[in-house]
Amino acid sequence: MYFLPTSLIFIGYFIITLLYLIKNRKIKIESHLFTNELLIALLFLTAGILFPIMYGFHSPNLTQTSLNFLWWVTSFIFLIEIGFLALTLIHSTIISKRDPEIMAQRNYRTFCEEFNKNWKDDIKSELGRKLLHLFTCFVIFFFWTLGTILNNLGVLTQWGLDNYSFSYWLIITVGFGFVIMFQVADLARLNKFYMLPNWAKRWYQDMKKSELHTFVASTPLVLSFIPFLFAPFPIFASVALITTGADAVACLIGKKYGKHSLKTNSEKTVEGFIAGGFATFIIVFLISVFYYPWLLVSTEKIVFMSLIATILFLLVDAFTKNISDNILNPILTGFGMWIIYLL
Repeated sequence: MYFLPTSLIFIGYFIITLLYLIKNRKIKIESHLFTNELLIALLFLTAGILFPIMYGFHSPNLTQTSLNFLWWVTSFIFLIEIGFLALTLIHSTIISKRDPEIMAQRNYRTFCEEFNKNWKDDIKSELGRKLLHLFTCFVIFFFWTLGTILNNLGVLTQWGLDNYSFSYWLIITVGFGFVIMFQVADLARLNKFYMLPNWAKRWYQDMKKSELHTFVASTPLVLSFIPFLFAPFPIFASVALITTGADAVACLIGKKYGKHSLKTNSEKTVEGFIAGGFATFIIVFLISVFYYPWLLVSTEKIVFMSLIATILFLLVDAFTKNISDNILNPILTGFGMWIIYLL
């Protein structure tokens, strides 16, 4: 039962996020955010339900003792994190309520006005936002490589672990830790802005305008990877790199070289659209070849998986409107590749 604290944290996030959505449903429906935020709530529920089987799914020889230890460490880290975040919010709230001037400064409407005044939609600013998302990929590939090295050296065997269980334990713990932090901050930002300390507000200087009145993209981005923890690692890795890398290529190429609008009244360009599709194909193909021992399919199937992922990425890029592509891209491209793999 050592998994229970983590599962309850994410189920709790599902309930809180859902209650926030229901309370503000009229505004969310009018601003076309309702479906997107409902999906985020459901992703939290999915995380809570699936967490108990994440570490051992690919590791049938993992002992209960080893599994209990991994669960215990993860839950302990998250409980410490939740406690620290709670104390931080309480401390900031007390300071704000004691001083009317500080309370007036910590007004979200004022923050939004200043944010819109200082907003820059240039390549440098966009690159900074994309690099934050790409950090997710760095975590995944770094810990997988670390697990592979330790497994080949025979170190993990001494602990009753293998590459999948050890690497995914690190990836999930770090990824979920960031989600817990961002969701606490987002719920405070959207409901009681004065609860956020000044250092936490600096996080939001680089978010998009479209995120001012909803959750930042980092949360659904990480949560959308969850189903693919149960797929072979190359599919999981491809999903992560498509959602962050291919999207970054499409955005940056579009801003730098885009001259032809993809659709009427759209900021997306044909040049960025093509670049994103090409990047998707290359990502899936290279990841599948490089991590071939964990996939073991023919070259023809790898090409087919790459094509399917590319087509789905382009469909999302062309037609997505009210649902974040940080949710649809991983879900559609990931399941598309997974289905082809299983055929």
